[in-house]
Amino acid sequence: MPSARLTGPAVLAVSGGADSMVMATVLHAAQPMDVRAIATFDHGTGPFATEASALVVSWARARGLPVRSGIATDLVPREAAWRAARWTFLRNVGREFGAPVATAHTEDDQTETVFMRLLRGSGVRGLAGLLAPGPVLRPLLHVGRDAVRAHAAAAGIRYRDDPSNDALRHLRNRVRLELLPTLERYDPGFRAWLLALGETAASWRTDVSRAVDEHWAPVVQIEGGLVQVPRTRTRLPDADEAALFWPEVAGRVGIALDWRGTARIAVFTTKRNTGLSMPLSGGARVRSTRDGWTLERTRAGS
Repeated sequence: MPSARLTGPAVLAVSGGADSMVMATVLHAAQPMDVRAIATFDHGTGPFATEASALVVSWARARGLPVRSGIATDLVPREAAWRAARWTFLRNVGREFGAPVATAHTEDDQTETVFMRLLRGSGVRGLAGLLAPGPVLRPLLHVGRDAVRAHAAAAGIRYRDDPSNDALRHLRNRVRLELLPTLERYDPGFRAWLLALGETAASWRTDVSRAVDEHWAPVVQIEGGLVQVPRTRTRLPDADEAALFWPEVAGRVGIALDWRGTARIAVFTTKRNTGLSMPLSGGARVRSTRDGWTLERTRAGS
């Protein structure tokens, strides 16, 4: 298996499955000083989740690594709720150790993510999938799942297979087990096309991010959940520029603008009036002042 690398210190998110146990084992062997801590999260879904978390804790302690374990309680049994609880926990551990979180997403996860974004009608930003710029590290993103499993078998790495990964009630499982294999059979190279699409979209996002910094110079306040865009004295942005830039600006404070929100804020930005405020879907609001525009989460969306 191609070696996974960290670009610096990180907290490793380890579920106990094959991908994350291989990531943890490989990175600890290659860069022990960069593995600041291990974080594992029990979704509270039954004995498997508890046993997998216990495996991770045991593995970390045997190597003298700091380990933090969390458990979900009273969650609605849905993937979105589990994901939100898990990421709240992981971000807190990252802040505790002053390091970014690294996950064990593989090339197959990227393929599935891009395909699911296509199904949902995502724009170019969404089609970047897991390659989108962000604070999360993904050292296995260019390694296939089969290669990870082969390495686990060859190296004798213990892991726990989650039986829910075969449950077709979850969209990602249907994509992995049914839709993508069928499409690849009828259109060989379809997976490769999805990967290329994601890379192109990620490159586009990087170009847009640079253009935003150069032409708008937004000021981000992460803790306050707001971002300010100074008003240029010589001109207002046109609607096309605003529609291109605002989703990137919003994403810097975790606000996702759908196409309706993007269209509304683009029109709002082309007005010379100041002292105006407009709510946006998803718990956000934009305000216009003499000095510029402020996009922020509202209490309901925080």
